[in-house]
Amino acid sequence: MRRLPLRSIEAFIVAARLLNLTRAAAEMGLTVPALSRRIGLLEQELGMALFRRLPRGLALTEAGAAYAASLAPAWAAMVSATEAARTHPPGRRVTVTTLPTFAANWLLPRLGRFQARHPGVEVGIETSIDLVDLRRRPDLDGAIRLGEGSWAGLAADCLLPIDACPVASPGYLAGHEPVTSPEALLRHVLIESNHRPEFWPEWFRAADLDAAACRRRGFDNLHLVHEAAAAGLGIAIGLGPLLQPYLDSGRLRYVLPSPVRLSRGFHLVWRADGPPADSAFDTFRDWLLAEAAGLRFAEASPAQN
Repeated sequence: MRRLPLRSIEAFIVAARLLNLTRAAAEMGLTVPALSRRIGLLEQELGMALFRRLPRGLALTEAGAAYAASLAPAWAAMVSATEAARTHPPGRRVTVTTLPTFAANWLLPRLGRFQARHPGVEVGIETSIDLVDLRRRPDLDGAIRLGEGSWAGLAADCLLPIDACPVASPGYLAGHEPVTSPEALLRHVLIESNHRPEFWPEWFRAADLDAAACRRRGFDNLHLVHEAAAAGLGIAIGLGPLLQPYLDSGRLRYVLPSPVRLSRGFHLVWRADGPPADSAFDTFRDWLLAEAAGLRFAEASPAQN
């Protein structure tokens, strides 16, 4: 028996109910092109058109209307059964979303300690460089975000403030002009995240310098920023909570012992109307806060490395 294309069927059900691709995509947390692709795959699978695209919105074809009418009771039953299983799960689970580099460099290396202490709680991690709308994703319990700590409709705890410091590979430092002052950085290629271009200017403002004239090279996520520096492509603005694996391996070194506390930090966020106390998320949150608080005292500062 061929497997059912459930993701495409869900896209069709939502679009058939709303008859508007933009609204349907927003409800599912997808882009319009992604939603259209799912519907297109279903039409290809069935060998028939399900919608007529109108100047404003959609209209079901005769075949699409008949298919939707047949699917509706079965889909409602699937949704109801799934929600019932979530209400009475066989085990406890918490699912959070975060940046890939935070998951890889900070959260995953510590997660074993949580599992050893709470073997009955399973932690699921979803990574994305985009900001996930928790209000449209009930399957997610929370998120670990990089920001100033205020998001509409969400509660937040500050986990880790960020001390930013210039970092580079040993090979780069050996082959280029020595950096003995913040001014000397202006003569080097500075690596940054295209999504977070404010970090270098904030560091230079703390040094009373204008970074407008410096050469900056951007990459599309923080993982690539640190990897580019480790590959000798320039000097990166290193974010303290994410650097330890690079420092431990010797792939990166501090260029100047001049950390700057940024205005943004890593926060644990969740919907303001949930989850309840004593939930799996509550257990995970308590551990995460304690882990982050312990790190602030345990890790050495740049000046000590």
